[in-house]
Amino acid sequence: MRSALVILVNLLLGVLAVGADPLPVRPVQTFDHARQLLVQGGNFTQRSAVLHLAQNLRETVLKAFGLRVESYPIARPLVFTLRADFPRDSQPRYEVVEDPGGLKVQIQLAPLDGEPPLGVERTVLVLLLTELALRNVPPVAGADRAAIPYPPRWLVDVLLHKHHDVSPVLSPVRLRGVLDAGKIPALEPLLGRPETDWAVSSDEDVDLARTLFWMLSNRDDFKKGLTRLLNADFSRQPLQALQRCFPSLGRSEAELQKEWTLAVASYGTQQEVVSLDGPQTEIQIQRLCQLDLHEPESGRHFVAGLEQFSDYLRFPGITGVLNARQVEWKALRERCHFMYAGVIETYAEVCRSLAQGSTRGVTSRLQAATLERESIAARLDRIHDHLNWFQAVAAPRMDSPRIREFYRLLNVETPVSPAVSQALDRAEKRMKEEAEREDIARVLDEAKDRRAPRK
Repeated sequence: MRSALVILVNLLLGVLAVGADPLPVRPVQTFDHARQLLVQGGNFTQRSAVLHLAQNLRETVLKAFGLRVESYPIARPLVFTLRADFPRDSQPRYEVVEDPGGLKVQIQLAPLDGEPPLGVERTVLVLLLTELALRNVPPVAGADRAAIPYPPRWLVDVLLHKHHDVSPVLSPVRLRGVLDAGKIPALEPLLGRPETDWAVSSDEDVDLARTLFWMLSNRDDFKKGLTRLLNADFSRQPLQALQRCFPSLGRSEAELQKEWTLAVASYGTQQEVVSLDGPQTEIQIQRLCQLDLHEPESGRHFVAGLEQFSDYLRFPGITGVLNARQVEWKALRERCHFMYAGVIETYAEVCRSLAQGSTRGVTSRLQAATLERESIAARLDRIHDHLNWFQAVAAPRMDSPRIREFYRLLNVETPVSPAVSQALDRAEKRMKEEAEREDIARVLDEAKDRRAPRK
């Protein structure tokens, strides 16, 4: 037995000696627990970075589509191959291939060092959406892979925004400029823009895409519609293609345009809905100006004002507390009353300086911020008092019979002709003049009452 083993070893050594090709070495692979994301090549740190990115983006897609990670078919993994010969700024390459398990996606990219480029994130998102579209393609030889279109660019913009801005409250849609301009952008260009258009999407483009996703997500056929959307071709007649994906949007283009207009009007003013008024902003500022510190080892606990930095800068872990507070200040700046934006930016800069151990000029900046807050609060109070005075004295009284009659005419008799329109204008002017005379008379009567001697 031993001699036979020796002979076998000698034969193998002889084969190697005559220059035979070595046995193929299987590449080292790193995969997730569902074995749906597979990374090969590079070192373990580089593979882990790509896997972490793909997992986070997949979680974003799953939440948006209402799916579970267990629903992924294990036989169709997404294979990421790290290529050291690729420049870091080069675009990843991918293709859909066939094997006995069906269609799968393979991607070649450069190893990641630090934050992933935006182009890599977009490509991975496109891959994840392509994999979802492949589920509707029969896993048989000769499947028409060319029939699988790119996912819509607006959908990739939405998912990429969700990946970076998890909370919509801290990043509201800002379409007030669109509404003030009086012309809502058409839906066709948004739907028809292909993902192969490498021009960077503007902030308005992204917000319009988020509005469209919100409009579709409120429909009963949302999940089925998204599945149809990934396999739809929007290069021709995009409005009709969207209606085929979501029949609940109506059969006519007029109904779809009405839905789109209502969505922009309601979702586009989200910033005003989530924003804070003056008193609410002041309450949040007072909360963030207090540091609640706790030392686990000694159990010591105390609350210090932001201006008491000489007491808490030596506190263990204070750098992390100040960095976290700086993020909270920046989040408040997105929701605060617009007059407080500069003050809040000052507090954020103070926290950044203190976290770096710099106390130069902190006291004077905090004092200036306090004085500015007091000035803003006083101005807002005066504005509020003026509005109350205007409503009580100068504004026309809403309970006036003439006011009620005027609005009844507006509701009943639509100004379809110039004559009716002019009549309404004259009625409005006459009521304003009469209301002004009544107000002047009331003010004079009050002045006479004050001058009259008291008995």
